[in-house]
Amino acid sequence: MLHGAIVDALLARMSIHGVRWQAAPLIVAMNLALMAGPAQAHTTSTGLATVETRGGELAYRLTLAPAEIGEQAVIIIRGAAGDAAAANRVGELLHAHVSMAVDGQACRIRRTRLQASQLGDDRVALLLDFHCGAAPGRLQLGDTLSTPFGEHYRSIVSVARPDGTREERVLDREHPEAAFDFGHAAPSSLGGFVRLGMEHILGGLDHLLFLAALLLGSRGLRSLLITITAFTAAHSLSLAAATLGWAHVSGSWVEPAIAASIVWMALENLLRAQAPLRRHLLTFTFGLAHGLGFAEALTELHLAGWPLARALLGFNLGVESGQALAVLLLAPALGWMARYAAGPRITRGLSLGIAGMGLIWLAQRLVLAQPG
Repeated sequence: MLHGAIVDALLARMSIHGVRWQAAPLIVAMNLALMAGPAQAHTTSTGLATVETRGGELAYRLTLAPAEIGEQAVIIIRGAAGDAAAANRVGELLHAHVSMAVDGQACRIRRTRLQASQLGDDRVALLLDFHCGAAPGRLQLGDTLSTPFGEHYRSIVSVARPDGTREERVLDREHPEAAFDFGHAAPSSLGGFVRLGMEHILGGLDHLLFLAALLLGSRGLRSLLITITAFTAAHSLSLAAATLGWAHVSGSWVEPAIAASIVWMALENLLRAQAPLRRHLLTFTFGLAHGLGFAEALTELHLAGWPLARALLGFNLGVESGQALAVLLLAPALGWMARYAAGPRITRGLSLGIAGMGLIWLAQRLVLAQPG
C-alpha cells in the first residue's frame, strides 16, 4: 500500500504543477525497488524540484508535503502561512542545503520564498532565485536536504535545458550532487562578446554574401564607404533595439527578409545602373533586418543591466571588426577587377551566383516559416 501511495503522489504532483516530466521509467524503477525489498520500517519522502534558467538567473522550485518530512514540517507550514520567523528559518535551511554553481563558480541566492498550495492540499513550494555570473555551460546542483528532512528523503529534480528539453536526476543521501552539461558557456567578459560577434558575422554565410553583393555593386571608394556606413548604422540600431527589448520581431520573417535582401542587392548589380542615393537607402533598410538577425545571439541569453550593456557593446564591436576584416580581404580582388576589361563580366557572374544562393535560402526559409 505504501509503495503505490508514494508513486501515486509523485505522479499527481507532476500533473498538478504542469511540468513536462520524462521520468516515468525512473519512478517505475523506484517502485519496483521498494516492492522487491523486505517490509520497510520507515517512510520514504520525496520532493519534486524544477530548475528554470534565464541567462545567469536560475529559478529553483521544490514542492513537498510537510507531513512527510518529520520535525521540519511545523516551521515550513508556519512559514507558508505567513510566520516571518518561521519563514526565515526555512530560508536559512535552504541556504545551507541547496546550492548551485555555473562552470565551477558558486551562484548567489537572491531571494527565498514559500508558497502554500492553492489546491486545498497540504503541499508547500519552496522557491529560491539564484544569480550566477553567466549562463550555464555546466550546471552543478547540490542537495543535502536529507540531513534536515531525514535520511530517507530524496529530491527528484527536473532541469530545463536551453533547447526546451528537460533532464531529471534523483538526489538523496548517497547522491547529493548532480551536474548538467548545457554545451558551451555564454561569454561573461567584454572580450568574450567581441569574439562572439566576430564569430557570428564571419561564420554567417548569408551576412557575408550580402556584404559581397554590396561591395560588387559599389562604384568608387566614396560610394563604398557610404554603403558600408549605411549598413553598419542600420544593423547597429536594430541590434540595440532588439537586444534592449524595444523591438520584438519574429525570426519567422527576419530570416526570409535577410535572404530576400541578398537576392535584391545581387539583382541590382545585374539589372540596372544604381542611383547612389537609392542604393544607400536600400542598404540601410536591409541592414535593419540583418541587425535583428544578429540580435538573436544576445536575446537568447536573457541578460539585464550592466551584463546586457557589456554584451551589446562587445558583440557590436565584434560584428564591426569582423565586417571590416571581410571588407579588407575582398578589397584587393575588387581593385583587381576594376583594372581589367573582364572585371564587369566577373562582377555579373558573381552577382548571379549570389542571387541564386539567396533564392535557395529564401525558398527554404519561407517553407520553414509556415505554421505546422
